[in-house]
Amino acid sequence: MLVFFVIVILVALALQWYFLRNAGDCRNIRYECKPSVRACEPGDVFLVFSNVSNLGRRPSPSIRIEEHFPKNLEVLEAEQFNVKRLTKEHRIYHSTVLIRGRQQVKRYLRASIAQRGEYCFSYADFHAGDFLGLREFDYRMENDSRIVIYPPRLENAEYFRAVTDAADEIARKKQLLEDAISVCGYRDYTGREPMRQISWTQSAVRNSLIVKQFDPVWRESVVIALDTQLHGDFDLHIARQELCFSITRAVCEQMERRGLGYRLVTNALISGELFGFTSSGGMGGAYRKILYALGSARNGYVCTVEELMHAACAAANRSDLLVLISTCADDRVKNAVGKARENTRSRILSLFADELLPDAQKRTEGGTDA
Repeated sequence: MLVFFVIVILVALALQWYFLRNAGDCRNIRYECKPSVRACEPGDVFLVFSNVSNLGRRPSPSIRIEEHFPKNLEVLEAEQFNVKRLTKEHRIYHSTVLIRGRQQVKRYLRASIAQRGEYCFSYADFHAGDFLGLREFDYRMENDSRIVIYPPRLENAEYFRAVTDAADEIARKKQLLEDAISVCGYRDYTGREPMRQISWTQSAVRNSLIVKQFDPVWRESVVIALDTQLHGDFDLHIARQELCFSITRAVCEQMERRGLGYRLVTNALISGELFGFTSSGGMGGAYRKILYALGSARNGYVCTVEELMHAACAAANRSDLLVLISTCADDRVKNAVGKARENTRSRILSLFADELLPDAQKRTEGGTDA
């Protein structure tokens, strides 16, 4: 009997030594966590893939993992994760894995995020235990996968009526002025173009419907200036700023649907300087880049509304319409718009986010001539 106990103790010590050696060696452990999409609408369901790999030949010890997900992540299904807790910055999910040599463990959860923004799936804390449960080795696996949530869609026909009417007028003018001399190329027919824009000669050559593309001088008919500088009450600023992103998205969509070329300039925190985008309409790749930028923009601003309007006027030399989107109409905004009227011949419309807040005084028109 004594010999048996001695053998058991020796085996336990050998296993303890073996597991201690494995637990302390994290060189062969790999971790990757990423969402299934790069960007999506608020509230859309997506998957979050969490993979742990063992590149070595020896099996890993039992590993307890604490994964740091975005705090605003709404988890809908997480069968492979058993405990969660919230911190000031993260939503932490706990799980345990045991990985054989040359094996990868794949887990996933279904989730959504309701608020606009860029969210990071960051590091995970690993805790590898020994055979007897007497000691844990702690190490961190870095990760930097991101998802961008677009600004929410804003449906308010009355609020956008002035912009809509101006866009329709520009679209009619554009159709009247297009002629054979201004044709600069051809593209496939999408079903949205008028029949008069179809090139029957090119369609016969290519055996499919082809439409004419006209001179790029008509592609930037509108300039949109998004101002996110602090104006008015600070307590309402963030809510107003978020509305500005949704308003900008709605105005861009108006131009995209009408096939109007436009330029968006903004002092929002997208990069460290005044930022600009150009789109020729048609809901193409340029529009998706604009959506991504509006979603990833942080709250704040990089320059004043005066500097923004100066840049917008410079971009509006050949444009018919300049749309200013801002949080509210304080004296600085009014003065900047007044100077813009002196420096451009474009018609100027203003849209202010405070008009959409419940406690704001409503105006009779969605956009106002400045």
